[in-house]
Amino acid sequence: MTEAVPRRRTGVAPLSPLPADFRAFHQMYRPAYVRWAELYLGNRVDAEEAVDHAFERLAADWAEALRVDSPAGYAWNVLKHRTIEAARAKGRRPVVMDTAAFETEALHNAVDPIGELEESLSLHQAISELPERQHDVIVLRYCIGYSTVETADILGLTVPGVRSTARYARHRLKETLGLEPGEETQRRAREEAGDDDGDY
Repeated sequence: MTEAVPRRRTGVAPLSPLPADFRAFHQMYRPAYVRWAELYLGNRVDAEEAVDHAFERLAADWAEALRVDSPAGYAWNVLKHRTIEAARAKGRRPVVMDTAAFETEALHNAVDPIGELEESLSLHQAISELPERQHDVIVLRYCIGYSTVETADILGLTVPGVRSTARYARHRLKETLGLEPGEETQRRAREEAGDDDGDY
């Protein structure tokens, strides 16, 4: 499917010509939005439909989007809400990256499919429990594979902001998965070793 500007459906009056900056934004961000929505909705057709609806909404609100500090962040929120609505309309839980999609990614070229599946399901659960911004950064950066700069651009964040968010999210995931001791566990270990300096 080509990355064309969204068209109005038959029987509806045509839109006035879309601004050049909106058309450029659409061309730049639509592929990333479709990749995100496809993980969420499970197939390309539903993903493209949800993204096209999001862009129709964004086209109607474009002047407002340009007034905020981060038009990309504004658009990202429109996309997420539209994707959640599409999932609910199809009777799916509104959780980005359903288990089946995550399993497929985890098992692709796996050396130990059973071990990979168990680990991937634990990781999927941990990712789904992250705070919203951390979740979005981890999915875009590590599950889909965008660079730090691309992730920042898609979310309308700064590059240092994405790095910091990813660092906190990775720490939280390691804690949740038992790969890194939590603060309380570290404190107890210091007390047992006689190293507690009283700051905790």
